Amino acid sequence: MISLLSIGVVSILISVAAFGYVMLQPELANLRSEQMRAEQAGDGARMKASTPVYDVIERVLKTFGLKPFSEEELALAGLKSSVTSVVATTLLIAFIAFAAGLALTGSFFFAFILLLAAPFLVKMYVGVKTSRRREKFGLQMAETMTQFSSALKSGMNVPNALGSVAAEMDEPMGEELARIVNETRLGRDLIDGMKDTAERMESADFLWVTEAVAIQRESGGRLSEILDRVTETISQRNELRQKVESLAAEGKASAVILMGLPVGVGLMFLLINREYMMPLFNTGAGKILMVISLVFYTLGGLWLRSITKVKL
Repeated sequence: MISLLSIGVVSILISVAAFGYVMLQPELANLRSEQMRAEQAGDGARMKASTPVYDVIERVLKTFGLKPFSEEELALAGLKSSVTSVVATTLLIAFIAFAAGLALTGSFFFAFILLLAAPFLVKMYVGVKTSRRREKFGLQMAETMTQFSSALKSGMNVPNALGSVAAEMDEPMGEELARIVNETRLGRDLIDGMKDTAERMESADFLWVTEAVAIQRESGGRLSEILDRVTETISQRNELRQKVESLAAEGKASAVILMGLPVGVGLMFLLINREYMMPLFNTGAGKILMVISLVFYTLGGLWLRSITKVKL
């Protein structure tokens, strides 16, 4: 009789084959014409891969009206993939997690929990990427405003100065400023575009700059002098923010260790003494304890995140 371990190993092999098919199929032009097509987005052209798997996923999402991710959400996270591609990757991760759980524990119950957890982990990953991108945007503000002020002093108007700074700055600042400039060229009001960026990036500093530009437009004056004062304030805020982050680094490291320790010890026991861990996955009491542990593990992680996250 085929063991559950063998089933798990075969499932992993199948998932690897599926991964290769999904990722490599767009490059096989001899099997399918027009595997790659250019999709013009608001901030530039983006390449979108089309495969039979992607086509099926798109049809299912449209049929049931599902939208696990939005283009705006992925753009905020700095991910260049399409929604279909991210959904395909999520399904692949879920399948691999199910196969790995089945191979390690031999329990369909635990494997099914890992299958359900995979989409939440991907959603969490997108959220973390978004937070880090917004944080980097804030750290780039002082340098950006210095270059913006210098461009204005050289005689450029505000849109041209923003375009010049966008070409010089790395992402995410460069991308966001380029978006503002492109929208302005298409007829959108500059202030509206800057306010939208401040809201998307959750940046009070950029909102100050937006208000300074709006005041200068209405009442006149030298915008570069106003920006110099704003830049000084932003620099002081960033310096304070970095000091606070350095003081909170120890707590964050402790949180990572505390979250990783139970998982690491559990995997170690599974590999070293499998029989010792099996009652957790094969008995009713063990399954109840696992569910309770996962609930408290999640609550503990959220609590640790709240006490180590400093917001200025």
